[in-house]
Amino acid sequence: MSQSSLKVLRQMVVLTFGDIDCRRLQLAGDFNDWIPDRDIETRNINGCWQKIFTAEPGIYEYRIIVDGKWQQDPTNSAEVPNELGGINSLLQVPVHP
Repeated sequence: MSQSSLKVLRQMVVLTFGDIDCRRLQLAGDFNDWIPDRDIETRNINGCWQKIFTAEPGIYEYRIIVDGKWQQDPTNSAEVPNELGGINSLLQVPVHP
C-alpha cells in the first residue's frame, strides 16, 4: 500500500486541567477555527476540567478561556508568540497507526 493511499485518521485528544479554579473553562485553537469549545466535549470531575476532541496529527496553536479571559495554558510549557502580542500554547497530535 502506498503512502498516498493511507488515510490520516483523526486522533482523540484529552487535555486535563487540574489546578485551574474557575466557573467556566473553554478551549479554542487551530483545530476548531478558534471558536471556543466548538466540537469539544467538556467534563468537570471533582474540580478537574477535561477537554475532549479529535484532531488530525499535527502541531496546533491554542489558548484557553478562563471565565471569559483568553490566556495561554499554564500547564503547558510549549508556547509560541501570537500576532496579537500574547502567547499561544502548542499541542502536538502524534500519528498513530
